[in-house]
Amino acid sequence: MGFAAGGWGASMPVMHDLRVLGGDVNFDIYTAGNIATQLSYWMLRTVSGWHAWALTGQSSWVGVVVAADMLPALLIGPWAGVLADRIEVRRVLLACYGAATALFCVMALLAGQDALRIWVLTGMMAANGIVTGFVQPAAHAAITGVCARPQLGTAISLHSILFNVARFIGPAIAGVLIAMSGVALAFWVTAALMALSWLGFALVRFAPLDRMTSSGSVLAETWSAFRFVATAPGSGPIFALFVAAAFLLRPIGELLPELADVTLSGDAETLARLSSAMGLGAIIAGFANMLGGVGGLVRLSYAGAGVAVVGGIGLAMSQTATAAIAFSVLYGAAIAAGGVSAQTVMQVSAPANMRGRIMSLFGMTFRAGPAIGAMAMGVLADRLGLAPVSVAGCIGMLVIVALLARHYGTARDSMKAV
Repeated sequence: MGFAAGGWGASMPVMHDLRVLGGDVNFDIYTAGNIATQLSYWMLRTVSGWHAWALTGQSSWVGVVVAADMLPALLIGPWAGVLADRIEVRRVLLACYGAATALFCVMALLAGQDALRIWVLTGMMAANGIVTGFVQPAAHAAITGVCARPQLGTAISLHSILFNVARFIGPAIAGVLIAMSGVALAFWVTAALMALSWLGFALVRFAPLDRMTSSGSVLAETWSAFRFVATAPGSGPIFALFVAAAFLLRPIGELLPELADVTLSGDAETLARLSSAMGLGAIIAGFANMLGGVGGLVRLSYAGAGVAVVGGIGLAMSQTATAAIAFSVLYGAAIAAGGVSAQTVMQVSAPANMRGRIMSLFGMTFRAGPAIGAMAMGVLADRLGLAPVSVAGCIGMLVIVALLARHYGTARDSMKAV
């Protein structure tokens, strides 16, 4: 199997696209709001995970909290996708980000009163999962309302880089705040960032998007989107890789609290450094996604899955903080390369009036896969140890990559024609 890069994302077109996007004040406001959203998201992930571990000392509970946050997307995803294709995306964004701000303020108040116990935390994260499940398809589709079609691929890659910059910075901020003043202050900062995000999106002007006109059932409309993604020669193999990685590889990153505390004898700052190292690797991968072109995105999906197996095994087997940080960078870069490639392929190839439903499938997988995997791996890790469970997931992923390798050439050639 050969890995050849496409020409669509060569450096000169990318620089032109960045100049066009950077000169658009409306796109700049949208980007600023998105940065605030992602910082809030990654801080919440770090604070809630550490608080769950501090309350219980069990990876299974960390997995339950992750599942509570992510599984609602699986349940409401079909309705959220249809909603994003039928209703103006700005209305969905403002309603959901306003609800998230209020929710984070409540969590901060409860944490300050030492009332955010494990069951309360689980319930609050489940509520956040419902809000996120509704907003995610609209948030993915919204970018098509603030940039022209020729710049869409570059804009998606740029925002994936910013997502991972936030992944690098957010956990570091959260770790420092927890070490300084505990989780309450960290929750308050998370809420403040989400409030800034709401303000930013309130100022953005979104261009009218083609809306869905069919009136079939929610499940029927979602099935049509799934059939489109799964059977397309370009997106089908990439989506399959993404689904497999969500269940088998990404849960390793969700169980970092046990690695930081038990294996490395660290604390919240150790967890933050590991999460930030993953973010650093993801930033590096983001630039590769931007420059590689559509054919390059297919290449990065396959290569990223293979390299993530190496990074995941190395991370799970690490006995020192230095080794764990190094493998975190490798793992984060590989996971991001595959995830961003899948997202970009799905968005670029999706019909405008189906994009919300297609991105709801992406969001459902992105959130529910690691949640289910983290819950299962957490339970097994409490009995068998984190390392053997993580290695088993990596081996399973390697088998799937080998099975899908024969579809690589067809996927690459199909995406070059987009």
